[in-house]
Amino acid sequence: MAFLYSSDGRFNCFGFLITNRLVLTAAHCILSKTAIIARLGDYDDAHNQVVARVQSSHMHRLYNQRNLTNDIAILALDRKVEYTDKIRPICIVRDTRWRKSIDSLNPLTSAGWAKMESKSDSVKIRTLELVRRQPAICQIDATTPLTTSQFCAGSGESNLGNGDSGSPVGGLIPFGKSQRFIQVRNR
Repeated sequence: MAFLYSSDGRFNCFGFLITNRLVLTAAHCILSKTAIIARLGDYDDAHNQVVARVQSSHMHRLYNQRNLTNDIAILALDRKVEYTDKIRPICIVRDTRWRKSIDSLNPLTSAGWAKMESKSDSVKIRTLELVRRQPAICQIDATTPLTTSQFCAGSGESNLGNGDSGSPVGGLIPFGKSQRFIQVRNR
């Protein structure tokens, strides 16, 4: 996970490593004329944190701010990040033969630091299990219609918070004799 904040210390969004130099996040997290810094690693111990400036940002060319379609962006860090036990890239499956299996993963898992009900922001990263829901059910609460490239997950008991933008949403898939956590889509 990457904690993304402005150069004056204001929280911006979350993201996650996809290579030793690239962070994936939501396009709506990119603010024009605002320098972004990524903090990676152990969030309970400042000695194990890695801080890198975002050198450039690249939003999806078809990002639509009104309905948040293609709400994805890649941030290029100003240097390579060394992998540790606490800093690793997320797996992204590019092989389209996995699409049906990935699209049927349920429940999904996300992570973040946003507020819990009636509490302040968490100082520790938390995971959250999200159940995929039928688009018609989600449409009741949505302010814009969902497109075929979007999906809905969550419930009254389990949902991402306003401060979790850019957090990964994924699940476990079989990999050899074990499993790997893969990115399904980002929020």
